[in-house]
Amino acid sequence: MKWRLPIGSLARTSLQVMVWQGVRLVCLAAWIVVAARGLGAQDYGIFSGIAGTASALAGLVGLGSGMLMYQYSASDASRFSPYWKQTWMLCAFTSLPLALLLFPAVLGSASISLTGISLIAASEILAFPYVTNAAFAFAAHERMGWAAALPAASALLRLIAIVAFSVLPIAHSLDHYLFLHLLASLGGAAFALLAVKRLLAPRPQRWQMQPGDLRHGAGHAASWTSTTAVTTFDKSLVLRAGGDTTAGLYAACYRIAAVAAMPLDAMVMSAMPRLFRANQDPERHRRLVLAMTAAAAAYTGIVAALLWWGAALLPHVLGPDFAAAVPDLRWMGLFVLGYSLRQIGCNVLVGRGFKLRKTLIEAMGLLAMALLSAWLIPRYGLTGAIWMVICAEIGMASAAWATLWLSAGKAAPRVTAPR
Repeated sequence: MKWRLPIGSLARTSLQVMVWQGVRLVCLAAWIVVAARGLGAQDYGIFSGIAGTASALAGLVGLGSGMLMYQYSASDASRFSPYWKQTWMLCAFTSLPLALLLFPAVLGSASISLTGISLIAASEILAFPYVTNAAFAFAAHERMGWAAALPAASALLRLIAIVAFSVLPIAHSLDHYLFLHLLASLGGAAFALLAVKRLLAPRPQRWQMQPGDLRHGAGHAASWTSTTAVTTFDKSLVLRAGGDTTAGLYAACYRIAAVAAMPLDAMVMSAMPRLFRANQDPERHRRLVLAMTAAAAAYTGIVAALLWWGAALLPHVLGPDFAAAVPDLRWMGLFVLGYSLRQIGCNVLVGRGFKLRKTLIEAMGLLAMALLSAWLIPRYGLTGAIWMVICAEIGMASAAWATLWLSAGKAAPRVTAPR
């Protein structure tokens, strides 16, 4: 008889995810420290701002086919093989055009070479979407440990890249680091695709597009892109409105808070298959959402206290260039609160079939960020950037939960895979 911890399946799955999220957290935290010291606030800000735009464009790679595969396969495992084939084919067809869009989007916003932009585009738009979609494939099979392990492996490879940049006898220019960053991204993508092939063993399929796939996939693409954009495009806004040094200070504050929020991401990620099955057991779904919200509120209180009292350590960890960010880092606990409540509320909307409402909420959040950045950052600098993201996250969280309350009892649109 096997001994098992007396905990629920969601808690057990969350623990598996949190182990890999812990690995990713350590890698990202170490990357922040090494990158901040190796690149300096200016180049760190340039990289964060342009990579933010690239990550937003990367959300459109595959036209939502990965999330469509996730949704269909979570309910019917026999749908996995054809939708996996569709996913990687659409990624291959759409990634290059989207990578080319990065050039007009960022030219003139920072002092970076065309080579540097090309390397960021290749890393974030051509390579990394394969990691994301491979994670969706494992999540669709409720193998959440592997779904979390793939991004962790990529984070480890990127950490190795920045460490190599810091210790190798090469010129410490941004372009040289971006070349190593690209090698790490390609390695992460290759590992993710190999893991799907070996462990999930999708059957060979002829590629065919079912009626409605593009339409439903486009809805998922818009939803995924809006989610990605609200967590990445803010650095681009700060880079444009405040310059590279302000962007570097802001990116450091944001990434520290985002790393602290990763256990909440693990919880939401573990719950997504259950949220997709919400209509099958409404009462169990309601208890799940309440439990997630209570856990997020309690954890946020701890994180807020740690950020408030630990902010003084920032220049000792990242270097004296980041001393000016100490007062503003103290307020990022409010960001974690808004971020966690927004993540739960928006993912519940997706699980119930209200992708469009969730996408509209995040699109309005992006618009609010753009308006707030143009108003606050020129006047208040880094402090304006911090309150830009705090206000936007709390506003999106409030809108998501208000939408859930107004949608209570209404029938959600159902999407089924065509036979």
